[in-house]
Amino acid sequence: MYACTTDDPDLAAALLNEIQPGDLLRVTGTLTQSDNPEAPARLAVDGLEVLEAAPLPVLYDLVLERWGGYAAVFDADRDAVPVFTVDGKWVGEAASPDVILDLIDAFENGDDPR
Repeated sequence: MYACTTDDPDLAAALLNEIQPGDLLRVTGTLTQSDNPEAPARLAVDGLEVLEAAPLPVLYDLVLERWGGYAAVFDADRDAVPVFTVDGKWVGEAASPDVILDLIDAFENGDDPR
């Protein structure tokens, strides 16, 4: 493993925003050793290519369910159920699955569901 640097802002942006853990990459550049032989070598990166994307993680314990313009995330480890609009706006957290529709009704009527 080497410490890497780059002068190319597009490479830095791709690494920060597009590359996922587990992706198989080809990284090209210049490897240099510092004057101190105890210090690690550094790689000045000038090329980055994704050879194979990592598979998407599988969420075994989570289930996403949708009701029209609303979505809820069921987690096997929790009773409470977070509810959002499908465009990502927070609706609230239902104490149990039985009260999700009550929470949505309160949200639509402008009531504070908390």
